[in-house]
Amino acid sequence: MKKNILVFFSVLLFCVSVIPKSATTVVIRGGEIHIMNGKIIKEGIILIEDGRITEIGETVSSPANAEVIQADGFILYPGFVAPSCFLASKDIKNFESFTPDASALDRFDVYGDYMQYIAGGVTSAFIRNSKDRLISGRGAIVKFAGKGQKSKVIKKEAALNINLGKNAVLPPMTDIFPAPVSPENPLLPSLKQYPSSVLGAYWVLSELFRNEPYSGDLAKYMDNVSISLRKALEEKLQVVIFSQKAADIYQSIELAKNFGVPLIIQGGAEAFRLVEILNKNSVSVIVETFVNPNRLSHPQIPLNTYGIQNCDNNIPTLIKEGIPVAIAPESETSMSELLWIACYYQKYGISIEELIKTITINPARMFGVEDKIGSLEIGKDADILFFKREPGRPLLQLKKVMIEGRVVYEQ
Repeated sequence: MKKNILVFFSVLLFCVSVIPKSATTVVIRGGEIHIMNGKIIKEGIILIEDGRITEIGETVSSPANAEVIQADGFILYPGFVAPSCFLASKDIKNFESFTPDASALDRFDVYGDYMQYIAGGVTSAFIRNSKDRLISGRGAIVKFAGKGQKSKVIKKEAALNINLGKNAVLPPMTDIFPAPVSPENPLLPSLKQYPSSVLGAYWVLSELFRNEPYSGDLAKYMDNVSISLRKALEEKLQVVIFSQKAADIYQSIELAKNFGVPLIIQGGAEAFRLVEILNKNSVSVIVETFVNPNRLSHPQIPLNTYGIQNCDNNIPTLIKEGIPVAIAPESETSMSELLWIACYYQKYGISIEELIKTITINPARMFGVEDKIGSLEIGKDADILFFKREPGRPLLQLKKVMIEGRVVYEQ
C-alpha cells in the first residue's frame, strides 16, 4: 500500500514538473518599430522578458520557450502618456486653498476600469488634483494596467500642482468651526479665503515658499503649508503651474527661478509669446488644446474657456522653437483621442513623428520616468501599440495594445 502511494506521488510530481509555465518571454517579429529616439527599424524584432524590453534590433535571437507574435504589416509605437488628467471621484470636494500634502493617489481608483483610455492607446498618465485650489497637492504617474492589479503606480510623487486659473484665485467661502466653543473662541460666520486675485496669489506663494513670518488671516495656514513647501524645495520636486496668459506664465517662471524649482507650465495658451524666455529657463509646457474630432478649432475662433483667444499655431510654434511640449486635451472625455489631437497639427508642417513625441517620450521626460516609459528601448517597460494603415483612412488604426509584455486590448 505504501509502495503504491509513493508511486502515485512520484507520477504526480513528474506530471506537475512537465506542465509548461505561462510564458514570460515574448518575441515580436516583423513590425516597423518607432523607437522615439529618432530611429526607425523597418523590420525589427523585440525581445521581452518579464515585462521589459531586453533586446531590440533587426537581428535578435529568440529563446526556445518564447511566445512569438508576428507583427508583419504593423507599425509599433510606445504606449501614449497622458500628461494631465484628474480621474478622481467627482463628488469629492476640497474647499481649502492650500493643500500641498494632498496626494492624487488618495482619490484615484487603482483597481478601476480604464479600458476606454487603453483602447485609445493611452497606457500611462500623470494624475493630478483638482485645479480649483491654489496649491492642490502632489500628482503621480500611473499605468492603466499592470501585473497583479489593474493599475500600477510608476511614480508616487511626480510633481507639486499650483493653479492660477480663475477658480483657484476665487476660492469659496469656508466655514470655521472651533472646538471647543467658548466666549474666547466663538462660532464665526463663513470666512473668505485668500487670495482673490492672480497678483495676490503670487504674493502668497512667495511668502509661503520663503517661510517668512507674517500675521493676519493667512497666519493659520503658515506652518503646515510652509513646512510642506520647504520639503518640496529640498526634494527638488517638480512644480507644475497652471497658467494661461503670457503675463502669468512669465510670473510663474520668475517664481520657479527665485526658488530654484524645476518648472512645467500647464495650460500655456499664450506660451508661444515667450519662446525665448521658456528656452532660456529650460521650461517645458503641457499645452491644453481645445481641438478634438467633434470640435475643430480655428486660429480666429476664441474657444478658450479661460477668456483667452485660442491660437491654433501655439503648439507648432513651440515645437519649431525647440520647447519640450506635451499635448493634453481640454477635457478627459477626449483623452482617448490623443493620437487624433496630436496628428491634427500636421497641417502646420510638423511631422507625425515629432507630434507623437508630445504624447510619448516628452511627457515621460518631463516627469522623470523616461527610464521606464515613453519609448521602445532596452530596459524599459514593454508598453507597445500595434497600428495599421487602412485604405481610405488617413489616421493610423490601433489594433492591439500591449502593457508590460501582455496584450490587454485587441480590436
